[in-house]
Amino acid sequence: MKKTLRYALLLAGMTSLPVMAHVGYSGRNFGTFSDASATSTLSGQGVTGNYGWIDGTDADYGDAHKTLAYRFTLLNPTNVTLTFHQATSQVTDHSGNVSTSILGLMPGFSLYQGLAHLAPMGADYDSSDISKAHRPANTEGAFRALNDWKIGNEPDAVNGVPAALSFFKYIGHAYDGTGSGSDGVADGKVSHTFTNLAAGDYSVFMGGSDYSAQELSNPNLLSKYGVTATLVAGVVPEPETYAMLIAGLGLMGAVIRRRKLTTAI
Repeated sequence: MKKTLRYALLLAGMTSLPVMAHVGYSGRNFGTFSDASATSTLSGQGVTGNYGWIDGTDADYGDAHKTLAYRFTLLNPTNVTLTFHQATSQVTDHSGNVSTSILGLMPGFSLYQGLAHLAPMGADYDSSDISKAHRPANTEGAFRALNDWKIGNEPDAVNGVPAALSFFKYIGHAYDGTGSGSDGVADGKVSHTFTNLAAGDYSVFMGGSDYSAQELSNPNLLSKYGVTATLVAGVVPEPETYAMLIAGLGLMGAVIRRRKLTTAI
C-alpha cells in the first residue's frame, strides 16, 4: 500500500515535489532565548497531509516533505514547552501560490538537537544522493520520528563544496490522539514540556499523527492542514538557587516554630 502511495504522490506532484521536499525553516524560527522567560508564537503555516509525523515512526521511515521544520536556539539551560494546534491560515508555497489551509490536523512532533543546512549551504532533502546512501534501501524518506536521523544536500559544483549530512539527535516527542503513547485526547492540539534543555541549536519536526490518513481513498491526502505553534521558555534555577530556596524555607520553619514556642510559654 505504501509503495502504491509513493507512486500516486509522485504522479500528483511531479513538478513541485522536488522543490518542496527541501528542509527549511522559513517563517518557522522561534528565535533565540536566554535565561529570561519568553514566549514565541508562529502562525500562517500549513503541512501537507495529516500523517507526516506518525509515518516516521514505522520501519521504512517517513518523508520529511510531509513535515514542517521549526528551529530555536538556547543560550542557557532552560525548560521549553512546545505546543502545536490546528488552525486555518493563508499558506504560501514555494512557488508563491496562496491557499487556505483546512482544520482537522492531529499534530505530532519530535524535538532534536541539531539543525539542517542553512543558506548559503544547499538545503537538505530526502532524495539527495547522500541522503539515500545513508539509510536503508526502499525507505520512503529520511525522517525518523522516534530516533536519531540524518539527511543531506547535493554538492555545490560551482563553489567546490561537497555534499554533507545534517544530524538530528532525538530528544523526545508528543502527539495528539488516543493511541498508545499519545496525549489521550484527539482535540487537534498537543503540548509537551522538556526540562533543563542544554544550550544549543534545536530542530522540531511537526506533522500529522493520523496513520490511516495515508489511504489513497482519503480526499484530503494532499491537502494543507493549518497549524499554529507556540514555544514558552522558562528559567531553570541554578543549583545555588535551589540551595538558597531550601535554606530560606528552613529558616522560615525555624521562625514559625520559635513563635509557637513563645506563644505557648
